[in-house]
Amino acid sequence: MMADLSMYLLDIASNSIRAEASHIMIRFVDSKKKNEISLEIRDDGKGMDEAMVKKVQDPFFTTRKTRKIGLGIPFFKELAQQCEGRFELESKVNKGTRIKCTMKKDHWDVPPRGDIGDALVLALCMNEAVHIHFDYISDEKQFSFDSQQIREILGDVSICEAEISSWCKAYINEGIKEEEKDEVISGFKSSARSDKETS
Repeated sequence: MMADLSMYLLDIASNSIRAEASHIMIRFVDSKKKNEISLEIRDDGKGMDEAMVKKVQDPFFTTRKTRKIGLGIPFFKELAQQCEGRFELESKVNKGTRIKCTMKKDHWDVPPRGDIGDALVLALCMNEAVHIHFDYISDEKQFSFDSQQIREILGDVSICEAEISSWCKAYINEGIKEEEKDEVISGFKSSARSDKETS
């Protein structure tokens, strides 16, 4: 399993980039009212046939010699099941892929968000030509980040330059920031989980 949700996001987005996607849509929903957290990634990459869709969900299956897919997909599926949620994976050859993990927000095993801004910028810097659109939705707010809009402002300047990437990370993380109470609870759960694993 991965340490936080930003790592799952980066892993799945990396798969999309390797699948030669030109557009990646990422949607993060955090709802207290529905007691639900979901992370959904859609792309327009090469996609997979039904047989491959089944195989990539198996942690013991590897396609490293033919297709670069990591353990993020089976880990993502396991996370959904472990947190009393659901996992969805749909893909069509030459059409793209959609992956969604939904979890019960108050479940003990839900990992912290992690550095979402850093994960998105790292994904962008894997291939600056890819258009990444990110939406964050909670009961109180909605925030969007669109790499194409940023590139139009920057012109020929790379989004991966230190000053620009640092600004993007800070802008994203500030945009999705919620009440400090949630951060304290998340930190407590993370610390307690670590203590449990080492005991």
